[in-house]
Amino acid sequence: NMSPTKIHAKQGNMPRAPPGAPKGGQWGCIKYGGDKTACLCVILCLLTGIFSGCGMCAYLCPQDEKDAYKVNGQIYDVHGKKIARAKDIEFYPY
Repeated sequence: NMSPTKIHAKQGNMPRAPPGAPKGGQWGCIKYGGDKTACLCVILCLLTGIFSGCGMCAYLCPQDEKDAYKVNGQIYDVHGKKIARAKDIEFYPY
């Protein structure tokens, strides 16, 4: 499992596009269910009871963020891998 690469810089200082992704897009971030979200899930399970199902609510508000690149209705990670369609995931521009 590769940890996400963080770019976090001003838009003007960012690379133009990840490898293999079309140029002309915008950098930002997406939220996803990763280690922080899983930890919150466990804590909620411990506090509310493991069989209550409340722990799974943590995935409704993911806590992890990673840099992403949006272009032509698609979202790419920093390595140029297509993650999702822009309409299927919340994208927060920098």
